[in-house]
Amino acid sequence: MVQEGLDIVRTCRRRYDGRVRNPFDEYECGHWYARAMSSYALLEAFSGARFDAVDRVMYLKPAVNGDFRCFISTATGYGTVGVRNGIPFVEVTAGHIPYARIDYIRRSQKETGK
Repeated sequence: MVQEGLDIVRTCRRRYDGRVRNPFDEYECGHWYARAMSSYALLEAFSGARFDAVDRVMYLKPAVNGDFRCFISTATGYGTVGVRNGIPFVEVTAGHIPYARIDYIRRSQKETGK
């Protein structure tokens, strides 16, 4: 239900754009930055990005096929992960993410609904 999820995110972003309501406090989420934690789960759900620091593997199983870019944060660094021209990538912005390899799993046609 990727499209449905994206529709919800777009609707919330329009509602809390900073012009009418506080962009840092969505009261439907219980105030006090609950949005930040609940929104962060959307990044992992969409990108399928997960870093295993013990085995040094970055897992990537995006909810969509094709190119995309998404924020990732680990205990030691942050940056973006994604797929560009069919090739998975990790770009570290600050700190370090000591991955040795990327396990990239494409979603099947059945999973993406296409």
